[in-house]
Amino acid sequence: TSTRDNNTLGMGCIDEDDNELPSNYVEELLFRELTVLKLGVCRDQKVPISLRYSEKSGRGMIATRNIKKGEIILEESPVVSGPKATSNGASCLECGQHLQDLTDVTFCSLCHLHFCSLECCQSLYHKQECSEMQKLNIKTDSMERLGKLTLVIVVLRCLLLPETAPQNWARLRLLQDHLNSGQNYKLHEMNQEFIVTFLREIGLNDATIDDNEIHRVCGILESNAFEVKSLDELENRAVYPLCAMANSSCLPNMTHVTKTDKKMVLVATRDITKEQELFICYTGTRWGRTARRKHLLLTKCF
Repeated sequence: TSTRDNNTLGMGCIDEDDNELPSNYVEELLFRELTVLKLGVCRDQKVPISLRYSEKSGRGMIATRNIKKGEIILEESPVVSGPKATSNGASCLECGQHLQDLTDVTFCSLCHLHFCSLECCQSLYHKQECSEMQKLNIKTDSMERLGKLTLVIVVLRCLLLPETAPQNWARLRLLQDHLNSGQNYKLHEMNQEFIVTFLREIGLNDATIDDNEIHRVCGILESNAFEVKSLDELENRAVYPLCAMANSSCLPNMTHVTKTDKKMVLVATRDITKEQELFICYTGTRWGRTARRKHLLLTKCF
């Protein structure tokens, strides 16, 4: 049974030991959202944050106790990950390794997704998605087609989450897509022309997943995905919904790093007091003001 329309706010059990109980409707809503978002952290991990809403910046992370410089604030598993969308052709759908020729490719014998090695093909992440991918018409006859699939794979994985990982779908649905901001009309047209068209070509059913849902997922990725580099400097992107709750500052009090198991770690870069908001930097901390503003307007719509 599909979980695509489930009410995500009802998922998970509330751990009253982690945060104070809410006192009004907005706080209760944020409290329940945080309960869902924490599905991406280990159950025994006490996360010293709460969510707070403001008219100026929307949802944000607030410290629920004093946090020392260098302290790990949280570790979160991604809801989805894959190669960064570029024009460089086909890449391994697990690690992002660039693939030059069909002879470099290891194909899944069941669903025909492409990888750089048997190890990547047999990853836990692929095992979760393989049965759903088998329902699609994925062709492996040219590097051009593999390149197109590389470009859309993260979008496709998001759209299949209700069947492959329902809890991750619940986490993803809580993120903003900014579709109504009017900032990215040209990008919307490009997504319709290429991403939507290609997904229909490989058999994604428009009766269960309409164009608006595809655009919503594209918007979520454009606004919330983190760029992730492997030890080999391979570029990928992944979505960490709880980490994405942190607002941006050019003087952040946290930094984020990614472990080899794909988990993202938020670390305090200075002492943080209880009730203080927690920030990361969405851009390079050494970027100039003009470059930062242009990037934030294009990707975060502010």
